[in-house]
Amino acid sequence: MESITLGPLVISLPRLFLILSVVAAFVVASWWERRRDVALTAPLTAAVVAGFIGGRAVYVVQHWSYYRDAPLEMLYLWQEGYSAAAGIAVALMAAVLLGLWRRAPQRHLLAPLLTGVVLWFGLNIGAAQFSDTPEHRIPDIVVYDLDDQPLPLDSFAGKPVVVNLWATWCPPCRREMPVLEAAQSERDDIHFVFANQGESPDDVTAYLSDEGLGLENVVLDQASRLADHFGAHGMPVTLFFNSDGRLVDAHMGEVSGARLHQYLQDIDG
Repeated sequence: MESITLGPLVISLPRLFLILSVVAAFVVASWWERRRDVALTAPLTAAVVAGFIGGRAVYVVQHWSYYRDAPLEMLYLWQEGYSAAAGIAVALMAAVLLGLWRRAPQRHLLAPLLTGVVLWFGLNIGAAQFSDTPEHRIPDIVVYDLDDQPLPLDSFAGKPVVVNLWATWCPPCRREMPVLEAAQSERDDIHFVFANQGESPDDVTAYLSDEGLGLENVVLDQASRLADHFGAHGMPVTLFFNSDGRLVDAHMGEVSGARLHQYLQDIDG
């Protein structure tokens, strides 16, 4: 999985690259403030916030057919769901306008902002160039259903498969379950498999009953062999296999309904 473990935290590389880029922009701004005796931290903060809001707003508009029916999810800012191009454009535009408003040369504010943008592009391009992730297919690992009957995971092959690695104690796993349940009920052309990691049948059954979830294909992976096989160091993780059994995408962390819809559209593209 494209992630890194920092103590108890597991963070995806794209999110880590974004954090590093924002930090780099503020480091440059701090250095530039001391060198040129100009105030940059406050306007840079405003430009970055404007970029995030703009990127989120454009993504919501692009996926309005989903957010129209779930308007509160627009505010779930911790989920993936931003337009990078729009966010960068809005942040740069805000920097120019803030420079005019404060009657300061825009280059003072654009320098740290562009540093962050260039670093972000460089890190993502470098990760893509040097990635040596092997091709994964649906493994023949045996999991167990809630009646303790063995079930090879690759028995689901033949049409697209979505495998969700989850646990009842995991808050983002619990939050995304209704989204996955709705997708499972709507897409009978795709197998959804909910592979619980490391828990007992009683714990899983009690959780499903308490939450009123009518999930199909809930299986137990008590030795967490699937997480080990795919290098998933945190949960939830959602794996997307095409009809040939090849892994075509993976999502680390809570998946939104709009992002899940995208994945399902691309799964056999």
